[in-house]
Amino acid sequence: MVRKKIVVIGAGSASFGISTLAGIMRNPDLHGCELCLVDINREGLEAIEKLALRMNDEWHADMRISATEQRKDALSGADYVVLSIAVDRENRWRIDHELAKEYGIMHYAENGGPAALFHTARNLAQIMPIIKDMEALCPNAYLLNFTNPVPRIALAVHRYSSIRTIGICHQLSFGYMMAGYVLAQDLGIDAPRDYRFVWTDESSQIERIIVEQAIQKIDILAAGINHFTWMLDVRTKNGEDLYPLLKKRFLKAPADFEPLTQEMIRIFDCVPVPGDCHLCEYLPYTHSMSRNTWAKYNIQMYDLNRGSKNRERMWQNIAQMGRGEVPIDSLKDAHTERAELIIGAIKTNSHAYEAAVNVPNVGCIENLPNDTIVEVPAVVDAAGVYGLSVGRLPEPVAELCRRQMTIAELSVKAGVEGDRKAAIEALALDPMIDDPSLASTLFDRYFDVHRDFLPQFTS
Repeated sequence: MVRKKIVVIGAGSASFGISTLAGIMRNPDLHGCELCLVDINREGLEAIEKLALRMNDEWHADMRISATEQRKDALSGADYVVLSIAVDRENRWRIDHELAKEYGIMHYAENGGPAALFHTARNLAQIMPIIKDMEALCPNAYLLNFTNPVPRIALAVHRYSSIRTIGICHQLSFGYMMAGYVLAQDLGIDAPRDYRFVWTDESSQIERIIVEQAIQKIDILAAGINHFTWMLDVRTKNGEDLYPLLKKRFLKAPADFEPLTQEMIRIFDCVPVPGDCHLCEYLPYTHSMSRNTWAKYNIQMYDLNRGSKNRERMWQNIAQMGRGEVPIDSLKDAHTERAELIIGAIKTNSHAYEAAVNVPNVGCIENLPNDTIVEVPAVVDAAGVYGLSVGRLPEPVAELCRRQMTIAELSVKAGVEGDRKAAIEALALDPMIDDPSLASTLFDRYFDVHRDFLPQFTS
């Protein structure tokens, strides 16, 4: 029997590489496949390959393992391509964040706001050549993309290629954390009452503990766009409707527990999923430095220094595991981003349910534009990934999403075609821009500092 071929591009990443590898190697449905690891970071790639070979041996996965810096060598005949890349991630993110502050804009600077336009363009400059290679070498492969901004990358692939793409993100888990926290007494969930999300290892560990309990107790139906989805239904495992109680409990939670989320519930009577850190990226309410609204809602900026420090520690651990100095069985239970589950469901035609995937809107959300990217639950089988119909979003929420979808369309056009006019239009539509002349000013400033990573605007 011909082995199915899985290619992981970005495998030489400490966090993504090890979690994706562990998920694929431990899934019995994928045993016997060919696994090709790809990254331009040779040192990281070699470390991950050593660990993969050890997993393959100790877990009896019967996989054919290879690693290369040349993606074309790996892509030929691929069935599934898993993609997660970043362009000088922390450094560029810091530049994006600080530059906007010069113009009175305080924002998270990842998936929404002016920085997201350039985050999109930098990543598309690297990704679209990969997509062209896929069209030539593995035109029938599925692309499972984790690269942010997830919906914009998915939209670019959908608009400018024939490759079938699925955008994947774990943010729904934060919705489970919030629901588990506010319903803790009702559901018997152990959640410290003084818990507030911050970017620390301890906070992340508590978050995971609450999420694991909540997922055992409730089901959340959410839809919208990635990092900006909204709960439409919340039920216990026996079908009891908890949504009215969830909203009631949320508005009686401590005022400093996700305060922006509380404000949105109060106004729109609908619970946003992503938590304040990402929610603020798509709204006009927290960016004003003159009104100090970022501090008012106590938005937690991602700790860029922590990311670098954690990565160093993870590489040390990966090296030890690859050399056989420490056990690897803990990786059998490690959190993953679910790529292995989706690939397994396609391969085995299992008709699996996925609670959140990014796919083209083909009637999934009735009052959002068709054929653009939405995040909805889906069924996965041998024929692909099919987003489920969830009806309509509340109309005010839909209007917030529609604005972001228009910005995404313009950002993708700019990022793929190098279209300065589309880029400026995207900035002018952004809810954080309150002066039309600032759109062109910001484009010129951002382009100047990121010029080396934006060849599409200079070719």
